Amino acid sequence: MRESTLYFYGAAGMVTGSNFLLDTGGIKIVVDCGLMQGMGEDKNWESFAYNPADVSHLIVTHAHLDHIGRIPRLVKLGFKGKIISTTGTMSLAGPILLDAMEILGSSAEKHGREALFDEHDINAAMQMWTGIGYQEKVELADDVSLQLFDAGHILGSAIAQLTREGRNIVFSGDLGGGNSPLLPATHEVTGASYLVIEATYGDKTRPEDAERREQLENIIEESARRGGTLLIPAFSTERTQDLMYEIRTLMVEKRIPSMPVFVDSPLALKITHTFNSHPEYFTPAIRERIEGGEDIFAFPELHFVESMEASRKIKETGEPKIILAGSGMSSGGRVLAHEREYLPDPKSTLLIVGYQAAGTMGRRLIEGAKSIEYHKEKIPVRAKVETLYGYSAHRGSESLLEFANKAAEEADEVFIVHAEPAPALFLSQRIRDYLGVKATVPELGEKAVLKF
Repeated sequence: MRESTLYFYGAAGMVTGSNFLLDTGGIKIVVDCGLMQGMGEDKNWESFAYNPADVSHLIVTHAHLDHIGRIPRLVKLGFKGKIISTTGTMSLAGPILLDAMEILGSSAEKHGREALFDEHDINAAMQMWTGIGYQEKVELADDVSLQLFDAGHILGSAIAQLTREGRNIVFSGDLGGGNSPLLPATHEVTGASYLVIEATYGDKTRPEDAERREQLENIIEESARRGGTLLIPAFSTERTQDLMYEIRTLMVEKRIPSMPVFVDSPLALKITHTFNSHPEYFTPAIRERIEGGEDIFAFPELHFVESMEASRKIKETGEPKIILAGSGMSSGGRVLAHEREYLPDPKSTLLIVGYQAAGTMGRRLIEGAKSIEYHKEKIPVRAKVETLYGYSAHRGSESLLEFANKAAEEADEVFIVHAEPAPALFLSQRIRDYLGVKATVPELGEKAVLKF
């Protein structure tokens, strides 16, 4: 039986920076090439641990920056192979990378670094990119084939399965919790010889869907009663669209008061257009509504904000109001100016709806920071800080165990990635105890020899 070597060059011992290299002895395949966010962000400017020119294929599971953010850098440093993802992921990647280029460029200039990549590198990457459908089989080389299955995480997100001589390596990417109001549930995968599985919430239980919407309703109503602004830092991809849809539903059903809703993100507008262009990724019920002429994101109270001038003028709008702005971890983007404006206001509420990487502003806020620094100015935190993890697009512990049970019932080994140490170790122990399968938590730079 042949052997391959799997290297863990990102998302090992941490949540972000997804980057795995599979050396089959004939070809080298990289799965994801994402940004490291939070405390590890300096590593983005380091050289790759492998020669990009030696890589034949880059498989992309989905379009979040911690999975695609260093692809143009890989191209800049010599990658000339093929990039493969779903068509949806490919459609999202271009605008997301262009937006990231501006933010990363500002960071690089501030720290006296070279630009991580430029528009030429992004365009070169997109020229190498091919979009395929779910379950479409693609022959790579060296007898290795690829199939992508719906991960239910964001639009076009995929579980990547590599097959060789009847043996399978499954990379989960990020797995949806089955709670998206727009996307179908995760495809059930079976028969993995090896499973590389995310464990972002490997030690947490997710709230039920009905409870999640009711909690959102209660938070909006309470914010309105206090006469304040509800500020939601939200990723422009999927999280913003889910929240737009949910707020629209609550307003149409008159479960919350009518008030202005500002989506302060030009990128979110572009991503929403992409969502509308790819209804094939939605649930059958949502597709039917779209085909019937309904705009599932539009409602009279909704205002997309494109210019910086319009963004600054939001504060002139009376309260109550809701602002959704990027970035989702308060690590950059327009949300920072809004936090400067509203965090000192005890009538206002900051609602955090997703994972916050260690070292980010969002993480400090949920840990109870009494003040934050904005352009060397100390800003007091008097607003109410709420968390609502039900809108996270990640599975909780029980659901991850269920996925592993079906996918890796007879696997040789399960590798736990995309997690901080505590949730990774918790999930690995549960997999060993409940499934009787070898489960390990690789460290950054570690390698594993596989029968593949």
